[in-house]
Amino acid sequence: MLFAAAAITAAASCKDDKERVIQVYEPVKASVASPASDAQRHIFYEANPKCFAATGQLEAIDRHIPEINSYHCDVLWLMPIHPVGTLNAFGSPYCVKDYKAIRPEIATMDEFTGFLSQLHSDPEKKIILDWVANHTAWDHPWVTEHPDWYTKDGQGNIVYPETWTDVADLNYASQDLRAAMIDAMKFWVEKGVDGFRCDYAHGVPDDFWTDAIAQLRAVKPGLLMLAESDYERLYDDGFDVIFSRALKAGLVNLFGGKIRPEAFLNDVYLPAVENIPAGKTKLFFTTNHDDASEISPVKQFPGEEASLSAFVLAAALNSSLLIYSSQEIGYPDKLNFFTSPVLDWDSNWAYTTKLKDAMGTLSGFHRDRGFRTYVSTSSIWVVYDNGYVAVNVTGEKVKVQIPAEVPQDSDKDKRRSYIVLEPYGHKVEWWPTEP
Repeated sequence: MLFAAAAITAAASCKDDKERVIQVYEPVKASVASPASDAQRHIFYEANPKCFAATGQLEAIDRHIPEINSYHCDVLWLMPIHPVGTLNAFGSPYCVKDYKAIRPEIATMDEFTGFLSQLHSDPEKKIILDWVANHTAWDHPWVTEHPDWYTKDGQGNIVYPETWTDVADLNYASQDLRAAMIDAMKFWVEKGVDGFRCDYAHGVPDDFWTDAIAQLRAVKPGLLMLAESDYERLYDDGFDVIFSRALKAGLVNLFGGKIRPEAFLNDVYLPAVENIPAGKTKLFFTTNHDDASEISPVKQFPGEEASLSAFVLAAALNSSLLIYSSQEIGYPDKLNFFTSPVLDWDSNWAYTTKLKDAMGTLSGFHRDRGFRTYVSTSSIWVVYDNGYVAVNVTGEKVKVQIPAEVPQDSDKDKRRSYIVLEPYGHKVEWWPTEP
């Protein structure tokens, strides 16, 4: 009976703790500011075809486009669509056997061009292909037809790059290889593709990218180039967007309690954005296909609310943004992109709805006018001239001061001096202003 009474008391205490509003009032102070900018920011949706269907994958993605649009994405990034090698291979889609073909389970070429035409009926939408320029499958025809296009060891054997034994390393000392690679990329641009996400971009010589991007933009002037790399020299090569793994790591540390809000802004966010050339951006994210293969974001962050709030904070910080297919349902397990299961997109509708609501409100912000940030002990505010995002980075419910520049109700009896943020919770609010 004593144990039962203790259990009842403990349960009641837990309920009280959950419902209790922390009465410590947290003041905010101004932190970093982001100036107005004319940079074109993109919201990328990274689509892993295997997550959508076993066969007819492009058709399944097509059916999902209205859902993708509801997150206000303007760029669809298709993970590699090319045939995958089988020699020494593990099933990775980044083991490319033919740069000018499509895997049959994805679509036919006619279906692909029809999909492009339909997507481009909205002039704001772009599609980019994942491009693997650093290496090929061991059974790519080039291995036997052009062995001099590959890197070799002292005994004349073709070698693999890094630790990736399933692929053969390309040697960009060959001018013929360079011409063939650019020709393959032009093939897709002429089909109507709007650009490329370039895998392991810093593993390929900079002067190749400079030449390739110039030639491709001669075919399509508005070509969008995303580099899977944190090296800022790739901006000089012609890339529009590069990765920011540092921001992702900082978000993990922030929500894991390893750094405080002000340190995140000063020591993580500012260094990430201070050297971005005019008109270009970094890619902010909380997961991608590599990360999700190691751990689900709802486990890397402290649960669903923290995972969602970390993403909303990344979205508010006004660079380009990535949503990886599976992220919008808070998929709880690892997702090996070699063998991804077909996902149920209605499996976590409450999570999906919260994401949609946040992205819908954020879409109305004047993103080109810059923002100011404020911090308290537990929270970060990102305040635009017509809206704000407030995020609680702790597992405690908190009462936080509202920054003075956030407009209040004209009725003084309805004005507030603070908001309450749930554990790892967030608020996104928008108000009308002059356009």
